[in-house]
Amino acid sequence: MDCLSTAQSSSSSRALALLDAFAGPRSVLGVSELAAGADLPKSTAHRLLSILVKQNYVKRIGDRYALSEHAFEIGNLVAACRPGGLRETAVPFMVELAQQTHETVHLAVLHNGSVLYLEKLFQHYATPCPTAVGSRRPAHCTALGKALLAHSPDEAMDQVISGTLQRFTHRTIVNPDLLGRDLARARNDGVAVEIEEFRPGLVCVAAPIMHRRDNTPIGALSITSSVPRLKLRRFASLLNEASAALGSRLTSASL
Repeated sequence: MDCLSTAQSSSSSRALALLDAFAGPRSVLGVSELAAGADLPKSTAHRLLSILVKQNYVKRIGDRYALSEHAFEIGNLVAACRPGGLRETAVPFMVELAQQTHETVHLAVLHNGSVLYLEKLFQHYATPCPTAVGSRRPAHCTALGKALLAHSPDEAMDQVISGTLQRFTHRTIVNPDLLGRDLARARNDGVAVEIEEFRPGLVCVAAPIMHRRDNTPIGALSITSSVPRLKLRRFASLLNEASAALGSRLTSASL
């Protein structure tokens, strides 16, 4: 019985690892890519994908795979996405920011050292930004990640600083001491700034949404623009105002 339980647990862990492999910038992947992402043999990945397809968590698109609409439905049951949760409460503030700046506005949370995007709004003439709701980005090279880390407990900050700081552009901060100073600056200024650290040509300003009772970050709002269109002081002022109002509303709702 113990052997059966262990085998079932191992199979479940491998299936979950396969689902995690979809959490990258591309939404449709082949068996080889998914096997590599989940660190599984290709034959095992193929067998587990067949089960996930039957259970309607994954769908086949030709010879490749994508998460299904059922997986999307389940994902939207998390607290942040429920009625009255973080995402729904934040949307009116995001709409106003997008209208005021004509740029792309993001809402994100920190999860396991990465930024997880919960919402994205943009105007017709906003600078193109290659992000998607439900996708992740490294925290160390995004304004959202820095805004969240700067106000998180020391252990969350240390986890990122002491980990692998991957370089994406020549401006990515990969020195732990320099990153620590950058986070201290973000904490002092109330906003985090990222200039071409993840993608050349793009800049981002972000502010944390703080829970007023325990002074911890619930999430963060950001404005993404191009280098020539950056209006740092204006963006920072608008974000501080919106994030403070949103934090107060969320704190009041949780009383």
